Amino acid sequence: MGKINRGGLLALAGLAAAILAGCASEPPPSPVVSGPAVSPEALVGKWGFAAYHRDSDRPRTVKEALAQCNKPYVISKGPNGGLMMNLADQRELSELVLKPGPDGKTFLGPPGDAGTADDRQVLNVDPNSFTTIWVDPDNASRYGTSVYERCGKRA
Repeated sequence: MGKINRGGLLALAGLAAAILAGCASEPPPSPVVSGPAVSPEALVGKWGFAAYHRDSDRPRTVKEALAQCNKPYVISKGPNGGLMMNLADQRELSELVLKPGPDGKTFLGPPGDAGTADDRQVLNVDPNSFTTIWVDPDNASRYGTSVYERCGKRA
């Protein structure tokens, strides 16, 4: 009887190993990627711009952004359908595009893969404001969370 149990246990162990090997060979599910949550046209216009590092500073920063409408940050449409904006540490405007990322995230940056170091993640958008944060940790620590408030509100 001991031999039968040992043989049965070995067979069961072999079956379990085969099942686990089959599970291990299946790739993990891919993150869900859909279109960007905002269109470029929604971001074209004149914006008051300010940034913060602590979430508790957001209400004050929104007011500071609105106060910047006397010298607005202008986002215009690029020649290829993107948006003309600045990248970190660059004076010259670059054409940036809105890119879908995993799990419904939207990124704003140079053409190419979403979520690279030159990208900003778009955190929220409504007709009169949007908020971004840099993907690159160094840029994020230097520039903080950016708040754009539309100059001349849309209904």
